[in-house]
Amino acid sequence: MLKQLSALSLLFLVLLPGQDRKVVVYVSLDEEYARGILKEFEAATGIKVESAFDTEDNKTVGMVGRLIAEKASPVADVYWNNECAQTIRLKNMGLLQPYKSPSAEGIPAKFKDPDGFWTGFAARARVLVYNTTMISAAEIPTSTADLTRAQWKGKIAHARPLTGTTLTNAGVIYAQRGAEVAEKHYRDLIANDVRFERGNGQVARLVSEGVIPCGMTDTDDVSVRQKEGKPVAMQLLDQKAGGALLIPNSVALIKGAPHLAEAKALADYLLSPAVESALAAGVSAQIPLHAGMAPPAGLPADFRSMEVDFGEAATAIEKHKLDLERMFGGAAPRANTEPAAEDNMVLWVALGCLAIAALLLVRAFRKKPAA
Repeated sequence: MLKQLSALSLLFLVLLPGQDRKVVVYVSLDEEYARGILKEFEAATGIKVESAFDTEDNKTVGMVGRLIAEKASPVADVYWNNECAQTIRLKNMGLLQPYKSPSAEGIPAKFKDPDGFWTGFAARARVLVYNTTMISAAEIPTSTADLTRAQWKGKIAHARPLTGTTLTNAGVIYAQRGAEVAEKHYRDLIANDVRFERGNGQVARLVSEGVIPCGMTDTDDVSVRQKEGKPVAMQLLDQKAGGALLIPNSVALIKGAPHLAEAKALADYLLSPAVESALAAGVSAQIPLHAGMAPPAGLPADFRSMEVDFGEAATAIEKHKLDLERMFGGAAPRANTEPAAEDNMVLWVALGCLAIAALLLVRAFRKKPAA
């Protein structure tokens, strides 16, 4: 894939033969999907890749926190995020530098920062996954609104909207519908006994194992289970309305990147049609964004995707993340996240009893005669 590198990046590399030819990349895409791409880049260029990966539980949020902590002395050169709202957050904080890669030609403008601070590629769609042994295609919900209907009470799983693409999805809902409607949507999901999990992967696993009939997740998680031979299929939602939410991976250069020429070379490589093609053909079946490239098998070529302003979604996340944490940050979401007065009373009584017991125990030891 060496031919995918820009001539400018190659010129920099040739002019700097004595430098430490390496690039440090932080990655929020699942390691099993990204590792092979990075190894191919190493083989094609001779540039050593040092990488760090997010965990499923902390997807994007953990890595973004690390980048913020390193702001004064950057370690990473490139951030490969599995979505873009948190990347925009980094841009707004002044942690990124612009770079318009020639490899990004052909990617629609709506998936790119107009000033070049980030570029989207290899997307996933938010979909409903369902177990084909538990429910038929004719029965499955077809709209986001269906998830709060009584007939689906206790039958749907959903990742908590605190990290990754699920948080981006929440930002889109808040940005497009307003805070009142967005909060009502999530309260209605809670009231409908939706099963909230740590991540999209867990949702797809529960559905594939028949623990619950269906759940909201991403196309890549469905693809993984299908390739394992699990009895699952996916439903694109809102095809008669706004369309399914399409969330791209994003690549960005860190401001003050220690290895800038190598960082640009890696960005050029990741944004190439060849990498999109490889990700589409792989287990995760990511959706290419370059014009003229077909979606992976299982997705119709003409499916309808939602029009989204990801900048507004990122702003909405910043504004309402505390609201989401109040709803979903505890052990189990509940309609009223404030502790009840009687719960507080029980807690104080229990603590008082423990204190009295400890005091009596100390006194008993003090009075015990020596042997």
